[in-house]
Parts: sequence; structure tokens; C-alpha cells
Amino acid sequence: MEKQILQVKQFQEAFVNREMPLKPTMPDPEIVELRQTLLEEEVKELRDAETLTGKADAIIDAMYILIGTAHEIGIADRLIMLFDEVHRSNMSKLPEDGIPVVREDGKVLKPETYSPPNLEPIMERDFSIYRSLSEQAMELETREKILLEQKVLRRINSLLKKKDPILSNKMREYNKLEAEILNQLKVTYGGGGINERYAIIDFQSEQHIVKLDFKAPKVGGVKKEKKPTKKQTKAK
Repeated sequence: MEKQILQVKQFQEAFVNREMPLKPTMPDPEIVELRQTLLEEEVKELRDAETLTGKADAIIDAMYILIGTAHEIGIADRLIMLFDEVHRSNMSKLPEDGIPVVREDGKVLKPETYSPPNLEPIMERDFSIYRSLSEQAMELETREKILLEQKVLRRINSLLKKKDPILSNKMREYNKLEAEILNQLKVTYGGGGINERYAIIDFQSEQHIVKLDFKAPKVGGVKKEKKPTKKQTKAK
């Protein structure tokens, strides 16, 4: 479910021209009305669908809209916890004898074992501390990676000086040339989605956009047997 929440977040960032709240927030009335209208349209499509594919499409669209609404009201980061608590509550509708009490139309009724969902603690919980800790951890990991790369380069330079002074000079010239090139280039990464990013390269007052599409690698390692040519068939 986390993947799907992030996928809908990617959609929101691409198509909705406003920031999503980072904590539970009641949106403006027009946003509430829009989300309600979108959901009712999909519920109607689900009711009117006459094929299984149509039903499936309406169900997924409704889920998409509901998750998007969770982003709009700032509860997407706790959506899984809320779902788990509602599921716990629903399972408490099963009596101790294991025989559920069902109404004539199929609705499961609440027996004495029922325990209502306790959503308030989840709604009131402050998740920002985990978000900030995550950002700090990423910054620390980046700094450690840079320090490690610098340490490796120093060791390489030390070895080259001892073993091959000529190659050491070439390495120094290469590093100097690389620094000069990077000083004339500026690379900015962006995108915000989980499936694709882009990079903007600024060079000599020109901008070049590179789209990075993270697709699964092609399956390799198995060569298909080539069909024999007409010449090879005749030779046989």
C-alpha cells in the first residue's frame, strides 16, 4: 500500500498546482466539494459497469481518488496505520463462538465483542520528527560517502606517487581538468516522483534536460537460436 500512496503522491505533484499539507488539515470547501464529486462519479461508474473490467477500473479509480484525498487532508503518512486500526475494529465483530451476526442484506452486525476503532491517537500523532530524522540521516549518509571517496582518492594518489610518479602526474592533471570542466557546468536534479526524475544541465548559458526513466532492465543472458539461412539449409 505504501507504493500506491507514493504513486498517487507523484500524480498529485505533477497535476495539482498546490502544496499538500504535511499534517492533518481540513482543506478549503471547494477542494472538499471537488474530491466528493470525483468519488461519487467513480461510485456511479462502479454501479453502472456491466463488465468485470469496468468494475475493476471503477474500483481502482475510486481507490486512487481516496488516496489522493488522503494527501489533500494531510493523512497519507498515517494512512496505513489508520487502515490497520479499522481492520482490527472490523475483526472484533466476530463473536467468541466464531459465528458472525449478519443482517438480511449481508451487513455484518456488531456483537458484544465489537471494539470501535481508536483513530484519534493516530490522527494526533506528530510524524514530523521521523521526517526530519530521515532527512538528517540522508544528509549524514551523503557526507560520509563524500568523506569515504576523498579518503580513497588520497590513498590512490599516495600509491601512485610511490609506485608510478608519471601516472601520478597524469592523475593530478586529470583532476585539475575535471575541476575546470565542472566549474563551467551546473547540474540540477528534480522531478519529485518515484518512477522518474530529470536533470537540467546548464552549460554556456544553455539548458539541456535529461529525463531519467527508471525501468526494469531487459532480461538477458539467454540467446535465441537463429533460424538457418536458405544457403545453410541447402548445404544440409
